This record gives sequence, structure tokens and C-alpha cells, in this order.
Amino acid sequence: MLELSWDGFVEHTKQGWNIGKPPYGYAADRVPHPVPARRSEGRTKHRLIPDPVRGPVVTRIYQLRGLERRSYRDIALVLQAEGPETAPPPMPTRGAEAAIGRWTASAVRGILENPKYTGYQVWNRKARKKGNTANPISEWIWSPHPTHEALVTRELFDAATPLATAGGGQRTQRGGRVGGPARSEDHVYQLRSYVFCGLCRHRMYGKLSKGRPYYACQPKADHDQDADWYAAHPKAVWIGERPLVEAVRTFFTERVLGPQRIEILRTDLAALAAEPVGDHGPRLRRLRAAVVEVERRKERLLDQLSEDDEGDPATAREFRRGIRRRYDAAEKSRIELSQEIATIGAADGIPTSDVAILDLLPQIGVDWDATPLELQRRLFDAFQLRITYRGPDRHLDIEVTVRAGLAKELSRVVDAVTAADSAGRCGAGVSQPFTGCPQQDSNLRPSA
Repeated sequence: MLELSWDGFVEHTKQGWNIGKPPYGYAADRVPHPVPARRSEGRTKHRLIPDPVRGPVVTRIYQLRGLERRSYRDIALVLQAEGPETAPPPMPTRGAEAAIGRWTASAVRGILENPKYTGYQVWNRKARKKGNTANPISEWIWSPHPTHEALVTRELFDAATPLATAGGGQRTQRGGRVGGPARSEDHVYQLRSYVFCGLCRHRMYGKLSKGRPYYACQPKADHDQDADWYAAHPKAVWIGERPLVEAVRTFFTERVLGPQRIEILRTDLAALAAEPVGDHGPRLRRLRAAVVEVERRKERLLDQLSEDDEGDPATAREFRRGIRRRYDAAEKSRIELSQEIATIGAADGIPTSDVAILDLLPQIGVDWDATPLELQRRLFDAFQLRITYRGPDRHLDIEVTVRAGLAKELSRVVDAVTAADSAGRCGAGVSQPFTGCPQQDSNLRPSA
């Protein structure tokens, strides 16, 4: 009977019928049950149709998360401020008596994790008999084709759901003492959360030196000394904020929003395609050897963890925590190395037809000095800006992501940014020249 019941739910989902209460943003379109016996009992089935009031709220939530990198709590506060007429809060399954009458971070998260908003029917996402825990994605049951109108595209769903660091940690208030010495808390860093060290792949943090802002990476010996990159990492890697800001502004002006962006990208792709595939061989071998070494280090840590410790219990707990921290760091390093290997493999067959995606974006200049920092960061978040700085050779990589399915949403962000400083913006399609870096960073070599 259990097997028959399971098979019935699977078939039910594949045919596009919804199981349970419609998710927030949808309403139930009920039809008589197709089985005559059940139809005679008044039974019905239902498909999902968009709710005219709540449907746009779902789309807005995904845009706030996927494009503006807002946290669950920030999104809930935005919706709560708009009022119940514009963004009515969700009603719990248990009924109106359990409703708290406002948006919460958990409610926003539940919406962002629901794949039904992409137009597909999905069942078995939760193990109801095991404490309502989440099942692995591999155990989800999907309909083979879209069965109802989607509220978000698959691209926007993918861009919103995997985020782990929404918000970027940007400070919005100054916390220094009046008349006191300059401190990092007194400066709002323009590129906070976007800058990474190319040696250890850690996020670089803001730091003031003699009143000037920098981004720095200083590994800790007691925490990172077992990492494979530690021996080659300088004691400290520094880069000034000014040259980074100028490089990022030039990148967006010329390569993302400028009139020559297609030609620039085609030239870069042609240069990459002309490189012999064999040139990647030594680098791939080094990366794969590093993955093997990381795996060995993880095994050694597990061996240490499995050893009996008959000493003081508090010492034993601290020992286990230290092992766990080192294991987590090793696993993070393994994932990043694997991603780099995959990126190199994909580069061997670089597509050249996708350059047309850039034509979906507006061509317009931005008066960066007149644009509020909040709007600049909104633009950077929408394009998933990532800056990687390799200190020893003073090399800078700037990376953004443009998905065809998100082109309309990206264009709206660009329009919002440019509209904010319309009085001082450059003429449409006019690129602002790169004025160069300060003298101390004259050897910085940016690459796109």
C-alpha cells in the first residue's frame, strides 16, 4: 500500500497537479476529479495559477535576493514597510489563528527555496515523517515539463537560492570617536566584500594606514599554517582602495556599459582561444596534485580526531574544535581548487557566440562620483562582481556575470543607478577614460 501510495503521488506530480496548499503567490484552479468514483464524492484536483496580488511580491523577493544580495531579514523589513495591501504577509498552513501578521526572515527563506515558482511541480522536498527535514535534491520529484505559469525564471531562481553571504557586510554607519584617531570603522569601504586574495582565496578586509584606505590579507599562523598556500603567501598583502575603485569603474564603463564592449570581449575571447590547450597542462597538474594533498591532509585530521583522548575533557573539546576548524578550511580549499580545475577545463572550449548577451544591456555612461555608494553597490551586486588580487605579481582580475535570462532585471538595475544621477551623468555610450593608478600602484596590471 505504501508503494502504491508513493507511485500515486509521483504520477500526480508528473501530471502537473499540486499537492497540498498552494504556495504563497499562487491560487488553486480546481477542477473535478478525473476518476468518476471520486468525482461523484465531490473530490477535486487543482493546478496553480498566479495570485494577482501576491504573485508580484514573490518576483520582487527573488529580485531583491538575486540581484541586490539582500539578506532574508532585510527583505522581510522591506516588505513589511510596504504594508499588507501591497505585500500581504503569508498565512501559515496551520490556519489564521497561527498567523503573526508580519513578514519574517523564515517566511522569505521558505519562498526562496521553493522551486515551484519556476513553473514546475515538485514533490518530496521534505521528509514529513522525519521531523519535516529537507530531502536531498536528488530525491525530489519533478514534473517533466512546466505545468503552470512561472513567477520567476530559472536563471533568477538559480541566482537567488545559493547565496550565502547576502548583504556583503557593508557598514552604513560610522562608529569612530569624535576627534579620535582614524580607524577602519570610520571609513565605509567602497568595495567591501568584493575583493579576494589570489593566493589563499580568502576575502580581503579593509584597513586604514596613515589615514588611507587599503584592502589587506594577513594569514594567521595558528590557523592557516597547514594550508598548502601558506609557505608561498607573504606575511601581508596590501592594495590601495583608490586604484581598485578606478579599475572597477573603468571595467564597467568600457566592458559592461560602453559602446565598444562587444569588440573588446571578442578580442579577448579570440586571444584565449588562440592559446594552445597544452599550456594549461602544467597548471592542471599542479592543481590536481594540490587536491590530492588536501585530501590526504583531511584524512590525517580525521585520524587525529579518532584517537582516544583521556586527558582533561575541556582540553579534549578544544582539541576537537581545532581539528574541525582545520578540516573545514581544508574542505573549502578542496572545493575552490576543484572549481578552478573546472574553469580551466571550460576555457578549453570557450564559446564565442554568447557575446551577443551584452547587447541586451543598455549602453550608457555613469557619473560615478555623483552616484551614491549604495546604488553603486547595488550595481556591483547585480553583476556578481568579484575582484581577485595577486600581490606578488601585482595582477588584478575583475569578474562579473551576465546571464541572458536576467538581462531585463540587470537593465532595470542599471536604469535605477543612472536615473539617480541623471543631472550629472555622461552622454549615453560615452566611455570615461582610465586615468591610471597612484604612483605606488603603477605596476598594477588589470585583466578582464
